[in-house]
Amino acid sequence: MNATTNAAPRIQKRLAPEVRRRQIVLEAARLISAAGFNAVSLADIADACNIRKSSVLHHFPSMADLLAAVLAYRDELSYPVQHKAEDFADPAAANEVFRGTVEHNQQQRELVRLYVVLRAEALDVSHPAHDYFLKREQKALDGFALALSWKPMPMIAARELYSFWTGLEAHWVADPTVDILEVWDSFAARFFTFS
Repeated sequence: MNATTNAAPRIQKRLAPEVRRRQIVLEAARLISAAGFNAVSLADIADACNIRKSSVLHHFPSMADLLAAVLAYRDELSYPVQHKAEDFADPAAANEVFRGTVEHNQQQRELVRLYVVLRAEALDVSHPAHDYFLKREQKALDGFALALSWKPMPMIAARELYSFWTGLEAHWVADPTVDILEVWDSFAARFFTFS
């Protein structure tokens, strides 16, 4: 990203520490969503917050720490409702829950983009979010397998669903004209059946 040169002196506005931390996380999430973690610097985030790099480092000692906070923020907004096993008792109930999540995600395009971009970057084992995505994917697969316990092979079904879901989100992020609910409903009509 571009660092500003010959900029006017920065006048920092004093904010409560928790407010400043949240601002830094929000701006970092926005910038990373647009350009990827590897293309965003501390200076970019500081500029977006109208503060100095040292102020960012005061709240987050490293970019890895800031990335962890961004991912926690993303998770916080991505899972507004905790579901119970009975919510997935049969195909129709499971589809209703999953479709609700697709609808929820459709309203949070920037967060979905953040996830898609970071997940792709984190394929590199040296990326600071590599372990986060490995653990998160396994947790998702385990949860999906429980939710799909009525399927003959729940873990295989979980992998199919997870692969479809992440692929659909990536396709939607790349092409906003994709009607994500229409594609979901077409897939769900075949997937959420007893077989």
